[in-house]
Amino acid sequence: MPPTSNTTRYADQVSFAFLVWIVAFAVLVSVGGISYALLKNDQVAVRTEINNLQQEIAARTLNTNQHNAKANAMTNRWEVRGRLDLDRSDLRDINRNQIELARRLQDRGFAVISR
Repeated sequence: MPPTSNTTRYADQVSFAFLVWIVAFAVLVSVGGISYALLKNDQVAVRTEINNLQQEIAARTLNTNQHNAKANAMTNRWEVRGRLDLDRSDLRDINRNQIELARRLQDRGFAVISR
């Protein structure tokens, strides 16, 4: 069947080069979208890891502060005296005039400085 006038008029409007450009553009957009998704996923993973590390640092800081407070409470002189009284210990307070201050001499032992 011979081509009609309508089919010959619109048959060659889309060239091969134009189709190649459309396919190349589609591939470029697809690669860009996939790259964006992968980079965004990595960004979310890093943000999650940073948040986990910050929570761990906060927990360890809290533990350190609690330990320091507990150590301060245990070494408080009034607390120690109270615990010694509760334990009925033989250890008692000493007067200040009973304290001796000693200083190390060069390879000769200790010397009493004051009584």
